This record gives sequence, structure tokens and C-alpha cells, in this order.
Amino acid sequence: MKKQMLSIAAALALTLIAAGQCSAQQSAMKVNVPFAFTVGDKAMPAGEYRVAELSRVQTVQVIAQSDGDASIMVMTHPVVRASKAPTPRLTFHRYGNRYFLTEIWVGDTQGLQLVKSHGENELAAMLGSQEVAVLAYQSSNKL
Repeated sequence: MKKQMLSIAAALALTLIAAGQCSAQQSAMKVNVPFAFTVGDKAMPAGEYRVAELSRVQTVQVIAQSDGDASIMVMTHPVVRASKAPTPRLTFHRYGNRYFLTEIWVGDTQGLQLVKSHGENELAAMLGSQEVAVLAYQSSNKL
């Protein structure tokens, strides 16, 4: 009887943890990027994009153009800022006239950072970067 109670308690605890993870998932974010940019090694055209979390555990993000012409999945890692970000946004590094997506912020102290690509590392070694933020808004539509 004691074994059954422990099994039931463990199953209940796992169910509550899984439910909490599901409710904590970020809703899709929409953003209008007014310039062409690079994510990893993929060139993305200017336009409206949706950004959504694919997997809470591995922090995989899907970045998809609203008209469906361009999309990419990227691995990210969590970052924390000292103060709360005022609004959801994407952060880019600018080298000359090239933009690279570097961070995704949902308007809190928690964000996601993308790994620098080989191309961005080369430009960073030659040129100084400038940080550019593009404001976004929360969307109820998930990808």
C-alpha cells in the first residue's frame, strides 16, 4: 500500500511539473524587421516574422516569415539582463550594412541568445559592431 501511495504521489508530481512547463511556454511574438538579416548562416529578407519556442527543454526557436517564404529553427541559450526589458524585441549586431540576429527578448529580464555564426565572427574581427533593437509584440498565434 505504501508503494502504491508513493507511485501515485510521484505521478502526480510529474504531472504538475509538466503542466507548469506547458503553461510557462512563450507565446508567439510578431516583429516587422525593416532590413535583411542573417540567422546563423541563413539570409532572411526584410518583412514580418513570427518567433516562437519549439521546445522548452532545448530552447529551440522557430523564426518564420509571416507569408511563409523564409523560416529557420535555431538553438539558443538563456541570458539574463540586470533590468527588465521595456518591451519584447529582437536584438541584432550590425557590421556595416549586414545585420545578424543575436538575442530574443520577451519583455522581461529573461532572454535567449543565439550562437555567433562563423560569418559574424569574421566580420566582428574586422569591424566594430553596433547593436540594433527591433520592437515586437506578443501574438496569441503559435507557430
